Amino acid sequence: MFTDSRLLPAPGSFPKPGQDISGTPWQELMRPGEIALFCFDARSGQLVTVKGEVPESPASEYCIAYRSWYMARRVARGRVMKNPRMICALYDQRGRWLATLSRQGEDRRNPGLGLAWVLFQFPLLAFLGVVIIFAASAVSALCFGTAMLRWERLSLQEWNALLAAGLLLGGALRFVLDMVRRQMLVWHARPVQQPIGSPGREKFYQRLARTNNSSLLVPLDITFVPTTIDWPSPEKYAEWASVLQREGFEHFGAYLIPEVRTSTDLWFNSAEDMLAEIVDHSKAGVWLSVSTLYQDWSSFGVSNKNAPPIDPHPKRNIQYIGPEASAEMVIEKARNERPAGARRPARRESRLTNYATSWRQYVEWRRARGTTAEEYKRVAERKAQAAGTSWL
Repeated sequence: MFTDSRLLPAPGSFPKPGQDISGTPWQELMRPGEIALFCFDARSGQLVTVKGEVPESPASEYCIAYRSWYMARRVARGRVMKNPRMICALYDQRGRWLATLSRQGEDRRNPGLGLAWVLFQFPLLAFLGVVIIFAASAVSALCFGTAMLRWERLSLQEWNALLAAGLLLGGALRFVLDMVRRQMLVWHARPVQQPIGSPGREKFYQRLARTNNSSLLVPLDITFVPTTIDWPSPEKYAEWASVLQREGFEHFGAYLIPEVRTSTDLWFNSAEDMLAEIVDHSKAGVWLSVSTLYQDWSSFGVSNKNAPPIDPHPKRNIQYIGPEASAEMVIEKARNERPAGARRPARRESRLTNYATSWRQYVEWRRARGTTAEEYKRVAERKAQAAGTSWL
């Protein structure tokens, strides 16, 4: 449908309003006819999300690809009206700048073409109306025996009257079609506005599962930047680190994963082929995970956090035992309940490469599989629960 849209990643490759761009990843992901919408801060020119927020990580640097110019322009105008500090720029698949919308108005690539199209609509609507009148005359003559209009017999005055009537009829038809399109937008947006748990909301999740591959925003490859982590609770980190050391784990290092703005403190136990990490996430908090990686790249792990609303990789068995679980409980469960099998050795030299490979395998699986309607439903319910409301 012309209202469908997709989120496309654009980290480090977003354009400047009013300028063309080429050779970007988001262009390669666009489909023929799609229009890309970018949002910027009107003062600084910095890329912002569609909600007007500064991206927290490269994964939040995205554009929205719409299937039609009409929908992209309409959304851009709505965003600008809601947030006066925002400007929106539209681009095609070739990276050509098409328009910039702000509170001051709209700038187009070829403003003369817009005016020419407006002027061209008058004779076009008149011609369409005249065709409808002649067609109606022919149908009436066939069905009711009335006299049919003969264009070759019309006088100049009759032609002028016919063109005027055709223009009015064509204009009325265009107005009706525009109203129908607006009503289709309202109808299309109704499932989004339904309460969580309602049948209408279920239709929205199903539509998202069919049209939106949000997994494209998750990067395939990640990098590790050595860092010093400012733990929200240094006491908790010190306690968990002490337990890991006591249980035979060696500290590997603390790293920032800039692609997703996540900090992780990595450990390994070479005697038992076990891996551990203490993760600091700006939204999800801090948790400890202990896992075993097998030769077929399957894994078994235990984490003291709540289960996320999305499904895990089918070869990654992760047990979530809640944030109240101690480090001892995590390690004991990860050690005693892991299945038998040929394990990958937990060595210092392979710690980062195995982490990056496992990450890429998960993202590739997620992109190929997509996000299900049930997962979208769980994400919405989790957000609603956190906000204390039944609406997103």
